[in-house]
Amino acid sequence: MEDLMERERIEAVASLETALEEIKSGEGLSTFVEGHGLQSRRFRFEWHESSLGISFELPTGRVLSGDEDVKADDAEADAAIRMALVLLRAVREGKIEDAGWGRLDVSCDESGARYALFAPDGSVIEEAEGWTGLVSRLEGVFGGDAGELVIIWP
Repeated sequence: MEDLMERERIEAVASLETALEEIKSGEGLSTFVEGHGLQSRRFRFEWHESSLGISFELPTGRVLSGDEDVKADDAEADAAIRMALVLLRAVREGKIEDAGWGRLDVSCDESGARYALFAPDGSVIEEAEGWTGLVSRLEGVFGGDAGELVIIWP
């Protein structure tokens, strides 16, 4: 079972990295994009396992929006993808358990980003809007080994 989860995690990371490249190319995001029509396309990424839950749903590729809105959408999707990569890395490397956390749930949509951190017994350690507190906690968990992934929430 653990091997299957690890393979799925590796596939998710590869797909997220592809999505980052799509944003960088300027050609438009297509990986993890759902919906149809001129204004209803959404970047959606879901991940669920015992120690981590991710739920991201953000607008993308809105044809009738101005250039600034399109750039803002891409920047938000870029930040969400980078956060997902960091979170999947934290699980893979056992950082969540090492920190004494039982579960981390992270979400973002048009209304903003949120996270909830739970102890192994299920009690809430912290719930907050935005990612500032979460990023600080992740920096503490990774120490000097945060790697090249940088998350900047627009």
